[in-house]
Amino acid sequence: MKKASILLIIFCSLALSSSAQYSMDFGVNLGGANYVGDVGGSQSKSQPWLLDMNLSRTRYSFGGFYRYNFTRNIAAKVSLNYARISGADSLSGIASQRARNLSFRTDIIEAQITAEYYFFTRKNINRASYTRIDFGSYAFAGAGVALFYPYAELDNKWYSLRPLQTEGVDNSYDEMTIVVPLGIGAHLTFNKKLRVGIELGYRFTFTDYLDDISTRYADEADLPFLESVALANRSDEAYFRGDPELPNIGSFQAGKTRGNPEYNDGYFLGQISVSYTIVNRNSFSKARYRKIIYRKRRVRSKF
Repeated sequence: MKKASILLIIFCSLALSSSAQYSMDFGVNLGGANYVGDVGGSQSKSQPWLLDMNLSRTRYSFGGFYRYNFTRNIAAKVSLNYARISGADSLSGIASQRARNLSFRTDIIEAQITAEYYFFTRKNINRASYTRIDFGSYAFAGAGVALFYPYAELDNKWYSLRPLQTEGVDNSYDEMTIVVPLGIGAHLTFNKKLRVGIELGYRFTFTDYLDDISTRYADEADLPFLESVALANRSDEAYFRGDPELPNIGSFQAGKTRGNPEYNDGYFLGQISVSYTIVNRNSFSKARYRKIIYRKRRVRSKF
């Protein structure tokens, strides 16, 4: 029991002294956002995934964060982001989706906390210069919440889709969902002060309505507004364009499949960040380093 206590004290001391060498940082990030869901897919797949993203529909994202390093390899980050995603069936490589002809844009506000594991770090990689540069790369996972607001354009005007209940009153949905972020990142730290990084992450969600599409076409009698009717079924516009590959227009009548409720939507953020780093030394490390400095001074005073 006594040996176990001694080992525990040694382990805690090492952990404290190790954390003293690392930092917290806070900053901003800016980048792009894309989406995986029911609209605008380019491949005929049973389940959409990252390769099914339409890069031409990439939109923007920005936000801020605070990160705290517990040890050399473990950190936690709290972040807040705004992102816009969009999709259009008219750009799909699948004829049935082009015939459906739905489109959207969605504004997302997300708040999340993630844990980062640094699988590779290198201190002072620029030894040939007076500028010290540290490098770190990591994988992250976490949890958060997101508010999302889908819109669609009709006659040069944007309409908020959630209040229009385009799949009927029985299929209304909330504006908030839980998100699970997963991804990788890396950063360079200059002179222990300025940090520049890049991060690529996918957000799994618990909703299939980021694009306002999930189940079946509703009967017009179940739709509350004239705008609901106009935006729920837009296949007539696709057939007016005269695409010869489009299927029978009867596929878009009430009760027919409008989306795929078996798989939830998700979105991808690729961001560049800039942050300011603060060295955080705990009281244990301060006392330890003061003793070392004082000991060195005493040794020097003898000569």
